Amino acid sequence: MFSRAFIENPYPQYQEWLDNGRIFWSEEFFGGAWVIPHHKDIQELLRDNDRLTSEKAGNLVKQFPPQYHQELRSLDDYIAGWLSFIDPPKHIRIRRLLQKGFTPEVLNSFRPRIQQIVDRLLDQAIARDPHKLDWVADFSYQLPVQVVGTMLGVPEKDHHRFMHWLDKIGMLMGSPTARLEDGRNAKEALDGLTAYFGTLLPDRRANPGRDLISILIAAEEDGDVLSERELFAQCVFFFFAGHETTSNLLCNGLHLLLRYPDQMALLRQQPELINTMIEESLRYESPFQFTFRQARHDFEYAGRKIEQGQVVILLFGAANRDAEVFVNPQVYDITRKKNPQLTFGYGLHHCIGAVTARLEAELAFTTLLNRLKTISLDGPAPELHDAFRFRGLKALPIRFGLADQPVPLPVEVTSGH
Repeated sequence: MFSRAFIENPYPQYQEWLDNGRIFWSEEFFGGAWVIPHHKDIQELLRDNDRLTSEKAGNLVKQFPPQYHQELRSLDDYIAGWLSFIDPPKHIRIRRLLQKGFTPEVLNSFRPRIQQIVDRLLDQAIARDPHKLDWVADFSYQLPVQVVGTMLGVPEKDHHRFMHWLDKIGMLMGSPTARLEDGRNAKEALDGLTAYFGTLLPDRRANPGRDLISILIAAEEDGDVLSERELFAQCVFFFFAGHETTSNLLCNGLHLLLRYPDQMALLRQQPELINTMIEESLRYESPFQFTFRQARHDFEYAGRKIEQGQVVILLFGAANRDAEVFVNPQVYDITRKKNPQLTFGYGLHHCIGAVTARLEAELAFTTLLNRLKTISLDGPAPELHDAFRFRGLKALPIRFGLADQPVPLPVEVTSGH
């Protein structure tokens, strides 16, 4: 099923699934799983901690032949500690402590620094060539790593190492049919990340700063604090989740504006539409196509028996095109008002970094349209990554004309979503 044609355009297949039922079995996902395409069903199941569990990291290793399970066992240990792989009540406890690092005051304090990174990346690209750049390699791929690295207090000289590690993890986490090589590469990357934070965290305890790691080390709720292991896991999780979704939002969003020039023109005329444009881009080309849960016990759903231990795929990419929820779902409309897109999840597991991703996108797109008077695709239609779960482009070459006098952008605090 996961052919190149499907990866490039899964939406006809999504529509067929939406039209033909609420649940179906597919051998293509993790060697066999139930797939849920409808918006209302996904919302319901994301709230259901009685029948489904998020603690399913073991499925990543189980998809490989048994003789390799021992070799890759540490993958489970690493990923099982990520916030998205933890159930209540532990999830609630850890999230409450993490939230102290994601208050509006903390996040908005990083806004001027994020703007500086945006400006620097564009300056560097324009200095290399004042007429064209690759939006992925020169900007969208780099921005999230530099932003999360800055927020965590990782020295800038080390950011390139994180890009290398995150690529390897992404190939495992992004594929429903991962190769053994992907598992080995992800393990190597997680070994490197954990060793890196194993050195950084003790230093930050001894020399606290104003970065997110220092805030999380100091976070306390009724005497409770994050353990060293929990801090390790969440630091790696922040880097990975913050990179994949935001990078793909940035490249997909610009590609959509180029594909639909009427929407690009409208955004230039009405820059106040920037936030609805971001939400519509998240819906129309979801950077995060699915998540999954595991059945705690046997139960029936929509007339089908789901057995204990079976995987349930919640297909965000289809749900975000569900006509039961969205008017004209196949139309890219940056003025769309009702837009409960599910890309960042829902309920208890709504992405804790969603506000940061939106802030990066707001500053990136506002700056881009302010500084570049004209933007056009430079070459044939770009190709998507092979990792189906994370929908994004391998490259997005553009040609541009510089604005004569860009308008200085404000750096004051704005409200998040």
